[in-house]
Amino acid sequence: MTISYQFLSLLAMILSGVATGFLVESFRDSCQALRPGALLRRYQRFFEIFLWVGLGIASFYLLFHIRDGTWRIYDPCAQIIGIISYELWFRKPMLLGRHVFMRLIAQPIWWILHVIVTIIRTILRIIIKICMTILWPLIKVFEKIIEKIPRRSLQKK
Repeated sequence: MTISYQFLSLLAMILSGVATGFLVESFRDSCQALRPGALLRRYQRFFEIFLWVGLGIASFYLLFHIRDGTWRIYDPCAQIIGIISYELWFRKPMLLGRHVFMRLIAQPIWWILHVIVTIIRTILRIIIKICMTILWPLIKVFEKIIEKIPRRSLQKK
């Protein structure tokens, strides 16, 4: 393994630490944005453990592709350095990028989905009202018929 190859793998581990810091902070911010009774917010710690496990698996997968799964002692140190460098230098630019992404891409998609659901709900309500308007006279007729049947004939002898 050459020195440049080791440096690139060290750089990859630092970048995975930066990504880990960003993903964990984004998860925590997303959970805090939810209403207090939401399932994800109530069990935030439980889901965060799964997030950390998933990020650990992803880091090993990255190592597997970079160095055929060979683990070195400086790999966790590089990831910790990546998390610290995220907090020191990359936090504000990445949060700005996340904010721009949310405003320009995620929220318009969410709005379009909300409009589609609202249109479908309105169409279904109109169809139900039309069906009820058609069936209403029949329902009234059957109610009148049932009222005229003596109760004794409805009961078993």
